[in-house]
Amino acid sequence: MKYWCWLAIALSSVIVCSSDAFSDDREEVAAALTRFLRAFENGELEVMEAAFASDATSFPRARVSYEAAPDLRAADYHRVRGMGPQMRALVVRFRASDAKPPYMQLEPKDLEIVVFTDAALATFHLEGNNRVSRRTFVLAKRDGVWKIVHLHASNVEGKPE
Repeated sequence: MKYWCWLAIALSSVIVCSSDAFSDDREEVAAALTRFLRAFENGELEVMEAAFASDATSFPRARVSYEAAPDLRAADYHRVRGMGPQMRALVVRFRASDAKPPYMQLEPKDLEIVVFTDAALATFHLEGNNRVSRRTFVLAKRDGVWKIVHLHASNVEGKPE
């Protein structure tokens, strides 16, 4: 019994040390996400696309709504390579409008970043008008740079209050 207690203590201190060792990586991942989100806000497609690894995948933004969406097509929500076409189309619409950047404000709430050596998982949500936009990013360190290798986006719209 004592052996297991000491083993648990030893392992927990290794985990704490490893967690501290990844703090620089967590900051780098947070900075990479911030650069991507600011580029999205400002409609900088080239910067956004450069944030993705060449072999990245995305699940386009899905929406779950209190009211049915008559234009919803299931085929539009399959996995795609690179940055999703919905995201690109949104930026193109912003740039074609009379509005000036930033076109929106993307402030992550409850950001959590977990680093696993050369990979990281980042989750957060965005809030607004009875909507929660949930985001999951998987990043990988490629040639010393954190790149997005997967993005999953979903929106949940609540009942109007």
